[in-house]
Amino acid sequence: MSETQNRDEEHAIPMNGSFNTIKSLSTKFYSFLSFTESLLSLKYLRWLFIFLLPALFLLKYPVDNVDYDVWWHMALGKYYVTHKTLIMDHSIFSWTPTDPSWIYNTCLGSVAIYLFYNLMGGFGLWLMHTLIFGGIFLSFYLLLRVIRQRLDINSVTMIAAIAIACSPACRYYKPELFSLLMFCWMVFIFFYIKITGRKYLFYLYPIMFALWVNLHGAYIVGLVFLVMAFSGECLNKIVFTKKSFPMDTLAHLGIAMVLSILATLLNPYGVDYLASTYMGITSELNAEINTKYILAYVSLWTYLKNVSGESFNVSSTAWIMTLMIITVIIFSAYELIKKKSCDFAVIIISIALYWKGMETSRAAYFFPVAFFFIIYYLMIHRLRLENGMKKAALFSLLVFSLFFAGTVYYDIRYGGDMKWFGRGLDSFAPVKEVDFLKKYKIEGPIFNDYVVGGYLMWSLYPDYKVFIDPRCSPYIKQVIPDYLEFTTKRVNREDIRLFRKKYPFKLVILHYRQMALIFDFLKSEDDEWRLLYFEKNAAVLMHKSLLPVIKSEIGSENLSPLRFSRVKNPDVLVNVFNFYVRLNPEAGRYIYGVFRNNVSDFYKFKQDILNAMDVEIKNREKELQYKKMWLSP
Repeated sequence: MSETQNRDEEHAIPMNGSFNTIKSLSTKFYSFLSFTESLLSLKYLRWLFIFLLPALFLLKYPVDNVDYDVWWHMALGKYYVTHKTLIMDHSIFSWTPTDPSWIYNTCLGSVAIYLFYNLMGGFGLWLMHTLIFGGIFLSFYLLLRVIRQRLDINSVTMIAAIAIACSPACRYYKPELFSLLMFCWMVFIFFYIKITGRKYLFYLYPIMFALWVNLHGAYIVGLVFLVMAFSGECLNKIVFTKKSFPMDTLAHLGIAMVLSILATLLNPYGVDYLASTYMGITSELNAEINTKYILAYVSLWTYLKNVSGESFNVSSTAWIMTLMIITVIIFSAYELIKKKSCDFAVIIISIALYWKGMETSRAAYFFPVAFFFIIYYLMIHRLRLENGMKKAALFSLLVFSLFFAGTVYYDIRYGGDMKWFGRGLDSFAPVKEVDFLKKYKIEGPIFNDYVVGGYLMWSLYPDYKVFIDPRCSPYIKQVIPDYLEFTTKRVNREDIRLFRKKYPFKLVILHYRQMALIFDFLKSEDDEWRLLYFEKNAAVLMHKSLLPVIKSEIGSENLSPLRFSRVKNPDVLVNVFNFYVRLNPEAGRYIYGVFRNNVSDFYKFKQDILNAMDVEIKNREKELQYKKMWLSP
């Protein structure tokens, strides 16, 4: 045997060993895939994830403690019901100048909100919320049946992604939820017809719009959807005739679109409401105020790169929507390359809804809902990728597990004192503060902040009228600019005097979000403003001119920090602490102890907040010592 042969044989051993290793790994990999497919095919595993879906929804949609819109919607609903009318003068709730030409129509939506709450309280609103999402789930399920797919791990994961993406905009109890439902069924009907060809179902649209226009103002998005769908189908007809609507179907869509536009005239205000909606959308002043000061209109683009625990919900929406649009683009490009065709309607609708959702977080729920119908239409009906869906099951399993684990982690670490089933809805509103005003009937008018105004409309009208409320638009010409100028800076005695000269209020009720402004009032010279009462959410102040007529029993009201000994919500305790510590450091130290004992150790910010409280107490104590030194003889 030659030396060359020996060298070859020497090298052959490791080569054969590598081949055997690769073969062994391949065998194990295919065994793993086979095991995974067997696991995923288990009936019990599928049903486990189906049952986990509503649990995920429940965890993702606790009672919100930020938005006060539910209260003024219920005030409107109560007015409609008690006065047996669907027309309203929106200036009746405020004592400040409002725009009498402003029209806002959620008559049926606000009535529904009021009736659910009036019959069953917070649980009733949660039930309404759940029924609406049940209606959306039903449309998803019906589409799956139409394309002969079952509710499996892929569809469950997709629905979970939609629920997560919609949560920042749809966790509130208000008429906008009806827009979510109406839009979902609009998209379902459109794709149902694209799949089955049952063109006469387009004539459900005018009926839907006649209802929608009286439920919520986002009916305008539905009209835009119809225009985009019709335009896209016209392009399909021109470019890809064989895969487009037949001419008669396209004609029926066009007729239904026109009838739907006409159906929006079936509202209590007729064409004036449509004109008011248009003016609101195109108003530059409205747009400036909304984007600068109202969180519901914040852009999502920055959340693609600024991901943190506190912004987990909004960041999740931004990323889920972005992955969705990338998926639509990939499958559309695949169809164009592979089959030399694409669906312009799908592309136009997807890009437009994605872009608008990213620009305005309030509109972020439209694209995720539409995506479910779009992706199944593309993958199953147009591309016939049923096998690809089966292979994606493992990936879906991992994604759903990540969604569920992430939601549970977020609730535990960042949620604090979360509540579900509508329980404790009014615990975030100034209930006791308002009861105080009702009890003593102190002379007004009232100056209140923007957020609290929504609850005051519900609880105080007609005894008191509001300075401002979250409806915003009635005040856009005068009050909103004045309010923003006054509340977005530190004010002194002269600023308050000039503001009162224009708006002669005698009472003040401010949420603790306006903590600095509360103490700007209290620190004004000559003790011009006096603290009357405060509770978990707001403080009540009065002007000194009311002292001669104030009832003596007001002085017996309990203002002790002991009132908060059982409070567990960290946000409430932080607000109460920040208020007390400015009045009396010892009272602040008591709230510090309540926070330490009552707030869960799992709450991520607990120790940081305790450290900050401790520093604040020591600083306030030092200030008191300095004052005593200078005042002592």
